Amino acid sequence: MYVPSKGRRGFTLIELLVVIAIIAILVALLLPAVQQAREAARRSSCKNNLKQLGLAIHNYHDTFNTFPPGYVRQFSTGTTEAQSFWGWQTYLFPQMEESALFDAMNVGNIQLPVALANATTRGQMAQPIGPLKCPSDSGPDINNRSQLNDTVPTARDVATTNYVGNNSSFGLDTITAPDTQQPVFFETGANANGCFWQNSKIQFRDITDGTSNTIIVGERSWELNNSGGAKRQCDAGVVFGSNSGQTRNLRALFANGRVGINDSGSGITGGGLTSPQSDNCKYGFSSLHKGGAQFMLADGSIRFISENIEHTPNTAHNNVVFENLLSRNDNNVIGEF
Repeated sequence: MYVPSKGRRGFTLIELLVVIAIIAILVALLLPAVQQAREAARRSSCKNNLKQLGLAIHNYHDTFNTFPPGYVRQFSTGTTEAQSFWGWQTYLFPQMEESALFDAMNVGNIQLPVALANATTRGQMAQPIGPLKCPSDSGPDINNRSQLNDTVPTARDVATTNYVGNNSSFGLDTITAPDTQQPVFFETGANANGCFWQNSKIQFRDITDGTSNTIIVGERSWELNNSGGAKRQCDAGVVFGSNSGQTRNLRALFANGRVGINDSGSGITGGGLTSPQSDNCKYGFSSLHKGGAQFMLADGSIRFISENIEHTPNTAHNNVVFENLLSRNDNNVIGEF
């Protein structure tokens, strides 16, 4: 006797919805882990960038017996100031496999504005330089907030960097005599207790606090998310230099301890800051790595430093951990960091 076969039973709508809900829960559970893994990879790549910078600085010191100048500014009467305005990262290009770009810009033979006035050279200077950009930072490859002037002058956009030099533990005091064109808002001379400033020539022997206790370079992000959700413009940095003694360009090369790590600087005044603005993070160190930023110490090691490190926003050097790390010669004992 022929018995007809029963048809296959399909999913009911309820069963299908349960399966979809289970998959959604699994995805929700796995997504943070995937995001954390990706950020860990980006943070590791950023650390490697800083290691390359550290190696370049050490190699530069081996060759010239000094760190590169923070930036070069010459005022000798009757000279063409051919070396003027180039910044510290530019001088490291030959140690970073960027000799072709270094030669194309004719660094040390012409001024930075002259290089920017050349369309071909300017195009090269607007190309991103991978090792100088943190992979975690969402900012643009070309910095249109800290522009450099050519000879006209016309403002030009150049490559962004997320790594800025340590100028001082407090800084931000206006410098006048004897040279009224000295950079303002960043210390120079005796008060510049960091490692980079105008025409600086720091040697390892000048770091009397010890190379493992002194910051040379740190991160700065393009923007920060404040606790209230508002975006704070930190502007990262620019690679090639500065052709202004004003803070707008110099803060794109240097940072100091006036503003804490990942701090918007809101309400901080005095010592050269012009107003209690919320974007004073332009003067400090910051990153999009959760909880802090990465720094390169003078011994070449890379340390992630918490945004909660001991810090006092003041116009003078304080014996607290962050400021002590930024000073090369205060002879203070460094606490845990």
